[in-house]
Amino acid sequence: MNFSKVTPEEKKSMLADIYGEAIFLIIPFLGLIFITVIKNSTSLASILSSLLLTTDWSLMSAVVFGQCAYKVSRVIPICGEKIDGRRFTYYLALRILFIFSSLFVYAAMAFKPNIYLGIFQIILFSSSVFIFFKDSLASSILSKRHSK
Repeated sequence: MNFSKVTPEEKKSMLADIYGEAIFLIIPFLGLIFITVIKNSTSLASILSSLLLTTDWSLMSAVVFGQCAYKVSRVIPICGEKIDGRRFTYYLALRILFIFSSLFVYAAMAFKPNIYLGIFQIILFSSSVFIFFKDSLASSILSKRHSK
């Protein structure tokens, strides 16, 4: 997959599609921030503590990882025999591992919240957003390449 082989107009179209999807990912994130600030507006420390100890990060990362798996899986039938099934299986297994990791961290935060798990779930969420952009771009390129 080489993004440089795509025409500038196709690049703009693909990126617009990815950014549009990202906006819908940002809405719950902004809601979380807004509600936390309103709820804990007494001090910056209480806002940060509440943001760090909420389980919402883990749920959001599980959803984003699931979206990634769905997005790439949707393109695979279009590609047909040109996709190595073993590599796709590895990709899918990795995304499922990320989904379950997010859910395990969610459960841990629900029962025993602590700062370390809070930081870990924010790292997991940040990773899910990065992987979302990477997978979205890959699925767009695969879709364009094999639909011709």
